[in-house]
Amino acid sequence: MSRRRRLAAVLVLLLAAACKPKGPEVVPQPVPTPTQPVPAPADPPPVTEGDVTEARVNGMTVLVKRMPNAELVAVKLFVRGGARDWGAADAGVEALALRVATSGGTAALDKEAFGRRLAALGGAIDADTGRDFSQLAAKGPLASFDALFGLLADCFLRPAMPAAEVEIARQQQLLGLERAEEQPDSRLAILLNATLYKGHPYENRPEGTKESVARLTPAQLVEHLAALRQTSRLVLVVAGALEPGHVVELARASFGAVPVGKYEPAPLPRPSYQVSTLTTEARDLPTNYIQAMFPAPGPGAPDFAAARVATTALHERLFTEVRTKRNLSYAPGTRYEVSEAASLGGIYVTAVDPNATLRVMYDELRKLRDTPLPEVELAGTKAQYRTHYLMGRETTDGQADSLAMGLLRTGDWRFDGRLLAQVQAVSAADVQAYARTYIDKLQVVLLGDPGKLDPKLATGL
Repeated sequence: MSRRRRLAAVLVLLLAAACKPKGPEVVPQPVPTPTQPVPAPADPPPVTEGDVTEARVNGMTVLVKRMPNAELVAVKLFVRGGARDWGAADAGVEALALRVATSGGTAALDKEAFGRRLAALGGAIDADTGRDFSQLAAKGPLASFDALFGLLADCFLRPAMPAAEVEIARQQQLLGLERAEEQPDSRLAILLNATLYKGHPYENRPEGTKESVARLTPAQLVEHLAALRQTSRLVLVVAGALEPGHVVELARASFGAVPVGKYEPAPLPRPSYQVSTLTTEARDLPTNYIQAMFPAPGPGAPDFAAARVATTALHERLFTEVRTKRNLSYAPGTRYEVSEAASLGGIYVTAVDPNATLRVMYDELRKLRDTPLPEVELAGTKAQYRTHYLMGRETTDGQADSLAMGLLRTGDWRFDGRLLAQVQAVSAADVQAYARTYIDKLQVVLLGDPGKLDPKLATGL
């Protein structure tokens, strides 16, 4: 074909293409990507106030107290819930589960290897269960902190829970329950708990009963611990010569993948006492063990500081009047128990002659109610309370507990730091108002010889 003909053919093809109807324009579409999970909200930045840093790690509250000169570090992991999470049938389950978790090894270290590792770090790990919350606690040298923190996290998140260790721990807990029945002070506490909290969740004590602990299975312990692993339940408190950022990063590495959950503590009913009562249990003892309790304000209440001053003053008066002047008892004293459901004040004594002893003690309760404290005594009482308060916070453990109790009891870790100023501001009229408001309707328990105590006297304040 000549060149002229080839050009003509090309022109014909171009004209045909130009005249061909156009179809819809094809627009390239992006390749679908798999649906991505919505990321969890980022943790807010830590906030530092003085020597305390507060942070949130995956739903868990973290508090770090910087103590630059401390050689030891205290780590405490608090697990909220307490008596809400067990009943009469399984009371003791949390105490037993945590006992095994902190003594029976982890998924990575069997019991013996765990013990050797802990000893090499110079540290200690244990657990304690209460009616409102439990805690796992570790303490050791600053240089061992990272490794010790890891062991504590493993105890809670990845315990081995071997069946053999469950049985050992069960026997230890049963032995403790048996001893509590035998020892007068412990038995008195059991009787008092049953009196104060009949029908209340607190009636089921954290340590359980011999019957409930004997029935617990390893599977129940594992299931119970699994239910506690929600960061919305947890509060981590660390005190020592540490950088807060480092603690937060360790916490994130250990607890960042733990489910947040939706834990909200169900409100607990507040016990109410309409009249004074006397509960007795006969036991052949050389003396009588007596405790009398009454409702009292809890932390955060406007009259809590006055209650603490009043309790301190009453303790000194009872010691003077009952022991020093009359030699009626070796160990008279006061009690003050704080819990979510009810705070309680009270008096305690062991006495051969309970009638004579309680008359003196009740007279001191009436004086506190009817007569203002002299200014000299008030000032001395405040100074004494301040001394004991500060002594309890000298250690890293004390500092960690101070922050935790403020947060757990009032929702504000700063509470404990403000208490001394509130105590200092308490007046004699405040103490008297507290006594008039609360010292009434005593719930009295006696272990010993019921025939030696006049019921009318015991309930006649």
